[in-house]
Amino acid sequence: MITVNVNNTAHTFNSPSNLQDLLTQLDISEKGIAVAINNQIISKNDWNRRELAEGENILIIRATQGG
Repeated sequence: MITVNVNNTAHTFNSPSNLQDLLTQLDISEKGIAVAINNQIISKNDWNRRELAEGENILIIRATQGG
């Protein structure tokens, strides 16, 4: 089990080993989002390679349209 903070909310998971798995388990669409782990932006190309560690802080930002 692993606990990470996603947008300042603790989430505990049995299995996500990488960022892509986490997004899938949280049912978050990959479209129009940016992700940072511990204040470092993670390129979308690296989401399936970026392993998660206990206690990491993940920030998911969704692009919105407006003006």
